[in-house]
Amino acid sequence: MDLLVTLLLCTFVAGALYYWRWGARASRASPLGTIAGLKKEHWLTGKLVSLILTSCAGDRWHRIGNMHRLFKDGLDYNLDLFRRFGGVIKVHGMLGVEQLLVYDPLALQHVFVKDQDAFEETDMFIQANKLLFGEGLISTLGEQHRKQRKMLNPVFSLANLRSVLPEIQPIADEMVQRLQAALPADEAGEVNILPWLARGTIEYVGRGILGVHFDCLEPSQASAYTDTMRAVQGTARKVLLLRPFVPWIVRNLPLYWRSKLVDWLPFDALRELRDMADVMHRSAYEIFSAKKAEVEHDLANEGSASNLMSIMLRANISSQEKSRLTDEELVGQINTFLLGGQETTTSALARILHILASDPDAQARLRREVRQAKIATQDAVEGWRRVSLPYDVLVGLPYLDAVVRETLRLYPPTNMLNRVATRDTVLPLHSPIRSSTGELLSSVPVQKGTNVIVSILGSNRNQDVWGADAHEWRPERWLTPDAGAAAGAKGVDVEFGDESKLISGTGTGKVRYPGVYGGMMTFFGGNRACIGFKFAEMEIKQILSTLVTNMHFALPSAIDEHGMRKETYWRMDGLQVPVVREPRGDGKTAQMPLEIRLVREEDFA
Repeated sequence: MDLLVTLLLCTFVAGALYYWRWGARASRASPLGTIAGLKKEHWLTGKLVSLILTSCAGDRWHRIGNMHRLFKDGLDYNLDLFRRFGGVIKVHGMLGVEQLLVYDPLALQHVFVKDQDAFEETDMFIQANKLLFGEGLISTLGEQHRKQRKMLNPVFSLANLRSVLPEIQPIADEMVQRLQAALPADEAGEVNILPWLARGTIEYVGRGILGVHFDCLEPSQASAYTDTMRAVQGTARKVLLLRPFVPWIVRNLPLYWRSKLVDWLPFDALRELRDMADVMHRSAYEIFSAKKAEVEHDLANEGSASNLMSIMLRANISSQEKSRLTDEELVGQINTFLLGGQETTTSALARILHILASDPDAQARLRREVRQAKIATQDAVEGWRRVSLPYDVLVGLPYLDAVVRETLRLYPPTNMLNRVATRDTVLPLHSPIRSSTGELLSSVPVQKGTNVIVSILGSNRNQDVWGADAHEWRPERWLTPDAGAAAGAKGVDVEFGDESKLISGTGTGKVRYPGVYGGMMTFFGGNRACIGFKFAEMEIKQILSTLVTNMHFALPSAIDEHGMRKETYWRMDGLQVPVVREPRGDGKTAQMPLEIRLVREEDFA
């Protein structure tokens, strides 16, 4: 670790000398000079590097800065910043570079919709993703990205989701069976629900999107590919410090010397990532080759497609040559779908179950609604649990919809994302902010190259948009006749290609966020919005509706010799991660124990 710290400091000193020689004058003339926010506490490291050093070298680096608190268990810290500074906040990164933390709704309309060409994913994000996952949606920009979206948007149409739903219902049923098998006979038992949810969400993506049975719910069926997908983001966070150097290395070093550099650097996680990238590319290519051969056979024999990957390959084959995606791009989509479809969905499901375990009345109300829908679907009471709800019935259940939306609003699995300005521009503000000199600012100038950190958390809890109770979990806000009108909430989930609808108001005279789902920013907005958000919504609702009608969930009740119960605490480390507080847990390991038993009739009351 001493060697690591020495190398890091040498790197920072070299960069600092360059900055001092060439960048000081530009920094003094920065148009962000009057934007209020966090003070620069160290000329060399700033606050962003404090985050990185903390992840590499432990808590002793906390004294260097405080931007690490945005990411390292940073819920309370973020909320305090929002209260103090408003919708645009200045923060400092490496070498004191000024950045913006933004959640003002009008500013984000410009970032994601009106002026979206002026804001792109950062180069280090694109290049790192390309190395790990291939040339999928999260690794491309410009015309290549637009070409991929044009091909893939119709794949996730509602018609295709309706056809896929019956194929994936057995996964939720199997989850119930596996959980039941883990319980004592006719008794409640404590189960760490998190790994079961993780296995289930990977299986959903496998069968529903890729058309592959991973058999993740069978613990004895180990898969290097799915194990890698569950571990890759955690491993990548260990070498977060190196991401700024990735673009230069990719553009200036041949593959041989890149591999040697990975061998030489004192980062075990870097070598693990190289191995993971090999596993992901090899496994994705095997899936692609098998699905391509299957689709070509089905087309020759007039067979039908039962998963979204087959639909995508059919569309690609039938397209004009200039519109087709290459094999490498299609392989990259496989890794992208599997990565995007499991970790965040697992977090969302775990959060909902934790809330329901804490709120028995909400759990019972949801259970009643699903039972009534199943009885109505088959027009009979007997055997209602075996009924699979059709797509339109499932996604249209009012209270289930309200529970899912409210949880995704208040507790977005990912709390922020980055964009970089590609040219000089100006961000108008819905709510003026107070400058560092006390003036009111109604717009913020943004220079080319400025990093803009979009706060999903701040957007989803903005009291000007969501009301005075924006920090409360209240699903009833989605059930009123004007549900979420100020935010453009229910009923305005946006079809891809219709982002222009996000600009106009909703008749209330209030601006809203450009998110594709319920007017919130959880699934982003604009041309880089989450392409699978409707699949994720369907998956979450199907798993929840199956679990709550078969099982009852409660918080752990067992006490140790000191009278202490296990208490789940949600860390906000980029992703929302449940851990068990000390002393019953270590406060770090991802887990969520719940007390589970088979449902009884009184659980519907």
